[in-house]
Amino acid sequence: MAKNILVFEIDERPLGVSADLVVEVVRAVTPLSLPRVPETVMGIINLRGEVVPVLDTRKCLRLPAMPVRHTDHLVIIRDDGLRYALHADRAVDLATLQSEASDDGDESATPTGQLVKTTLGFVQLLTPSDLLDAEDRSALASIVSSSPTSEKQG
Repeated sequence: MAKNILVFEIDERPLGVSADLVVEVVRAVTPLSLPRVPETVMGIINLRGEVVPVLDTRKCLRLPAMPVRHTDHLVIIRDDGLRYALHADRAVDLATLQSEASDDGDESATPTGQLVKTTLGFVQLLTPSDLLDAEDRSALASIVSSSPTSEKQG
């Protein structure tokens, strides 16, 4: 069975995440900043009554930070019950994975994620573990669980 990838761009660099993880793509809004959060967390947004942490995908990839622009997108991800958003310059399209990256990883491995061939060309495929370590996941879960909105819903 073919695997679908949501392709998005940062600095015109094609990146992707498994479509199985994507809940939706929305226009970006400036997140509310929070104190004492990992530097990869831009802040939080209220998405239809649910608090959603927003990751600075650029910082996760060790790229220079950029402010949110009106043309940007947020890719809403759900992974192991944790919901968060990836800040992207532009969501491109769904693509189908054409070939798996080689297992030896010599040429296909990139600093974060694998370079894979899709119907839209080569894309750096990111997984949640490429973007979040265990400490960051714990911090995101704490942000969501301590928010007033999540307490009202619980």
